[in-house]
Order: sequence, then C-alpha cells, then structure tokens
Amino acid sequence: MTRKKLVIGLSAAALVSAAAIGGAAVAADGSGAPEQDERGEIAAVNGARVSLAQAVAIAERQGAGKAMEASFDDESGRNWEVEIAADDHVATYVVDMATGAVTAASEEADEAGEGPEDND
Repeated sequence: MTRKKLVIGLSAAALVSAAAIGGAAVAADGSGAPEQDERGEIAAVNGARVSLAQAVAIAERQGAGKAMEASFDDESGRNWEVEIAADDHVATYVVDMATGAVTAASEEADEAGEGPEDND
C-alpha cells in the first residue's frame, strides 16, 4: 500500500469517528443531564422507603403467585406496579413506595388459555 493511500484511508477513518462522536453528543442533548421528569422519577425511587424488591415480595404475598413484571408507576410517581401470575390470571398490584400498602389491584383473565395479553 502506498503512503498516499494510507494517509487518505486514515483521514477518512478519523472523519467518520469524529462524525460519530459529534452525533452522539447531539443525541445526548449536549448536557448529558436527564430530563426534568426523569430527575423527579430518580428522586422518587432513591427516596422510596419500600424498595422494588420489597414491593415484589408484598405483591406476591397479596396475590399468592409469582411476579412477572415490576416497575415504577410513572403516572403517580409514588407507587410500584407489580404484575403477579396466579392460576389462570394476572393481577396488577400497586404498592405505595412510602408505606408498602397495596392501594389497588386489577386482574386480567386468561380467557383463551393462551396466557395473559400485553396491552401496552
């Protein structure tokens, strides 16, 4: 390989790398800080007296089943949502992050015998 081709190839690689790094910086919005809503969610999770693991245990006892999914309830900002599978249905339990109290539950029956449907 000649020196001229090597220099051109390395220059092209450097330009591609610089473009990729620049694109990543633009995608990160330049600040690298989470959005305001996300900051509130992070603060709520970090300040929770009841952890996600504890919420899962509470919901499993309440629903007499096993957890399928657990997450932060971003609508209320102060609850965990835990889906419990028991027998032929899935129940969603809302566990208060401060007290551990189960404040609501909804059930989804397995009508077709094919398992619970995801309505997301």
